[in-house]
Amino acid sequence: MKYIITEEQYKRFMRSSPALQNAITKYLNQYIEGGQRKITNKSRNYGNLREDWCVDGVETITAIYYFEDGNFNQGTLIVSVNLLETMQSLFSVKKSFIIHVIEEWYEDTMVPKFEKIVGETGLYINEVSFSQEHECIPESVKPEGITDEEMIDFIYNNTAYRKEEVIDKIESGERDLEDFYLDIVDTVKRKKILGF
Repeated sequence: MKYIITEEQYKRFMRSSPALQNAITKYLNQYIEGGQRKITNKSRNYGNLREDWCVDGVETITAIYYFEDGNFNQGTLIVSVNLLETMQSLFSVKKSFIIHVIEEWYEDTMVPKFEKIVGETGLYINEVSFSQEHECIPESVKPEGITDEEMIDFIYNNTAYRKEEVIDKIESGERDLEDFYLDIVDTVKRKKILGF
C-alpha cells in the first residue's frame, strides 16, 4: 500500500519536531561560527552576489543570489554532501528533514546578516543542492605591477571572449578591468580545484 501526503501535511510533519529542529539549528550555528565568509560582489560575479563559507580549510556552504536586470531573481544554497551526511548520522533523521532545516536556518539566520553586509533586501533561498566539498579558494588579489594589457590578455586567454570584446566591455563601462580580471582568476582557480 502506498501513502500520498500533501505538501501541507508534509509541512505539518516537519513542524512536529521542534526540539529536533532546534538541536540541528544549534549545531549549524556552532558549525558556522568556526567558519570564514568570503563575499563576491556583483561587479566580480556577472551581476550576482555570492558567499562561500570555509570551515577547517574546506568550502562547505555556498549561497548564490541571482539578479536579472538588477532585480533579485532567485537564491541557491549549495551544501557539501559530507556536512549533510554528518548531520544525518548525528541526528538520525531523514535527508529531507535535514534539507528543510538547513534551508530554514540559512534563510532565517544567515541571509539577514548577508543583506546587511551587502546592502540588499528581499533575498531568499528557493533551491538547495549538494556538492562534494573541496579546499577553500583564497581571495584573489591583483598582482603588484601587472599591466592593463596583461590583465586583458589573461581574460582573453581564459574565456571565450575575443580580445576586442574584452576591450569593448571595459571601455563601455560594462565591466571594470580589475574586477573582470579577478573574476576570471577566481573562475580559473575554481576549475583547477574542482577538476573541470
